[in-house]
Amino acid sequence: MWLVSQPNSVILEVKVDPNSIGQDCLEKVCEKLEIGVESDYFGLRVCHGSGPGRWLNLRNPLDPHRIPGGRLELRVKFWVPPHLLINEPTRHQHYLHAKLDLIEGRLVVADQEVARRIIAYIAQAETGDCDVDMPPTHIYEECNKIGPQGVKPEDHVDKIIEYHCEIAGMRASQAEYRLLKEISKLESFGEELFFCKPVTQSNNAHNLYSHLLYHRQQVEEPRARDEQEIDGGGTVGCLTSGQNVGGCGCRLSTCVGVGPHGIVVYRPACNGDQDIGVEKQSIPYTAIHRAQPLRRLFQLSYVTGEGHEATLHVKMATSGQAAALYRAVTEKHAFYCCETVRSDVTEQFIRDLKGTIASIFNDSSTLGRRYVFDIRRTCREVHDRARRAAHAHAHAHEPRTRRRSGSNHEEGLPRSRSSSSSESGGALACRVCMDAAIDTLLLPCRHVVCCQNCAPRCNRCPLCRGEIEKLMHIFLPVEYQKSPGVIIK
Repeated sequence: MWLVSQPNSVILEVKVDPNSIGQDCLEKVCEKLEIGVESDYFGLRVCHGSGPGRWLNLRNPLDPHRIPGGRLELRVKFWVPPHLLINEPTRHQHYLHAKLDLIEGRLVVADQEVARRIIAYIAQAETGDCDVDMPPTHIYEECNKIGPQGVKPEDHVDKIIEYHCEIAGMRASQAEYRLLKEISKLESFGEELFFCKPVTQSNNAHNLYSHLLYHRQQVEEPRARDEQEIDGGGTVGCLTSGQNVGGCGCRLSTCVGVGPHGIVVYRPACNGDQDIGVEKQSIPYTAIHRAQPLRRLFQLSYVTGEGHEATLHVKMATSGQAAALYRAVTEKHAFYCCETVRSDVTEQFIRDLKGTIASIFNDSSTLGRRYVFDIRRTCREVHDRARRAAHAHAHAHEPRTRRRSGSNHEEGLPRSRSSSSSESGGALACRVCMDAAIDTLLLPCRHVVCCQNCAPRCNRCPLCRGEIEKLMHIFLPVEYQKSPGVIIK
């Protein structure tokens, strides 16, 4: 039996076969929470007593010896904007994880007004409308870590109550959506941090982002260094507030953030003479040439903004952390940037001692094989799969009278003529809104599937998924514009 905890501390008991893989456990959890169609956004984390947890590889067998107490955590592994989430239970799980990260300081909000709105959304989702005489102060105190830290203004709570009263009547699901919309605008949204030294009370994500805010005046131009090597053992800290020279009181090590758009290397560098804050070096996925772990060293080859090839070496605390960083970079690149998951990602594996010995006699043996990556679908594939499932579910529960809408409604009209006219009209309707007529050409793919209102909202062609560079208005013949089923405004 496995104990899987949600972000709101609700524990689910899951029973699977002894030889099951992690994917079987995740599917049972998602089926119980009604998020099975969009389960690719989630993962299971292995909890350790000290330090951050690690993502369980869902393609490998569940090993009780590697999972202390059989306890796992259901968490969001790949973050996407809320408008891409189709089902409400999926948005609710994203909200629970986002709320936990906000309260524990892993998501830092720089703007005080935005922080107050987020707290108001949490209070609306948890307690409903605000009672001015008895406001939910326990929610406000629980969310005290959201927003800039330090001495709060005297009217801080009053402004939160004012925001809370403004959204009176808002449903809990709508408040959760608004919160996810706010955090999706944060710079650290969807970013997973890998510290070169063990995570402690002073060396963690909250202190790093607070450190960034403290030194916001620095110029954030990344410096490309050829063949540079970063020793994660060197911890550089800010001065404590008790000293005469200013400082933010942080003590941080070098860390690497892996996000939806690329990786960011944070190098804390503060001294008594000059506060230079954190040097940020951003490397987009499109510039990465090759990544690989070499024991404790993570090696990354990339192309700089000037077109020169450079190599980045990051020395982690353990070889397991270097392998976890390599896995995160590869999986997030495949999820956010690729059209589909390639076979060279899904087929990578390593062997244990038994598997190595067996492979000497039979190279195709699967004994002792442990896969490196467990990603199955990309962001586009998950979204398309969820939309198709929602469409199929809606069609299955559609009334029988509506299903026959394409049949002949006029007694004197021949059946073949009516059906052909209906099909012609449906084919000429906008494939996005299904309301207006198609009148826009998408270039360079030259597909005609949208109306003039929906086409500017599409970044990619709905048919071929190609990038849209230009739109061109077209005019259909009059006989096609008057076809049944097409509405011309």
